[in-house]
Amino acid sequence: MFGSQLVNGQQYTTMTNTVTNVQTSTVAIGTQTVTTMTAQPRPIFSAPITIPPSHGVCGVYFVQPFNATSGDILSGTLTMDNKADLYVMADKSFQAWSHQVVAGGTCAPPNPLILQQGETSYNFSTTIPSNGVYELVVNNLSHSTVNTQLNADLTTPTITAATITAYSTITQQVIQTMLQTSVQNEQTGSGAPSNTVAILIGVLLLAAIAVIAYLVRTKRRNSTGNK
Repeated sequence: MFGSQLVNGQQYTTMTNTVTNVQTSTVAIGTQTVTTMTAQPRPIFSAPITIPPSHGVCGVYFVQPFNATSGDILSGTLTMDNKADLYVMADKSFQAWSHQVVAGGTCAPPNPLILQQGETSYNFSTTIPSNGVYELVVNNLSHSTVNTQLNADLTTPTITAATITAYSTITQQVIQTMLQTSVQNEQTGSGAPSNTVAILIGVLLLAAIAVIAYLVRTKRRNSTGNK
């Protein structure tokens, strides 16, 4: 944008430039921790089992011992052609229970992690509370043979935590205005006379005309008197 102005005989020219700059910046707006759990199950037993009929008070049982650590997950399925019970217990509890069975004491297992009774199929799962040896027991209390299919896995979960940072892109427009002024001096004189000089020249012309008119009249009077 241009503009000009005459002030006290000086010509001012003003130029205004507007510049728009686009600035882009990236800022973090937040973080989030994501926890993932991965696990690879390992089998501790997978096979058919035949349990003979019971002739005692507390039944005939199949037992599968296994080692586990705290936080492991025991899971599996048990299917049967006749009703039987499913127990999971720590080795100390199993030793106490097995002695009671032989001695004719109580048939209920002490402090079992899993206790499922009187069914022909089970889906089971439990978390191991501490490191040690545990027993998986299928107990036949009936007077019939029980044919079963037992599948059991032990899983150690692995927990992985990852921190994710979210970013946002911000675009800003910055407008800058630059003002430049230049000065040009104009000479007063022959190029463009000012008002004062014009008036002075006019006065001088009028005076010259008046003198010439006076001289002409004087000359005429003298000519008339001589005749």
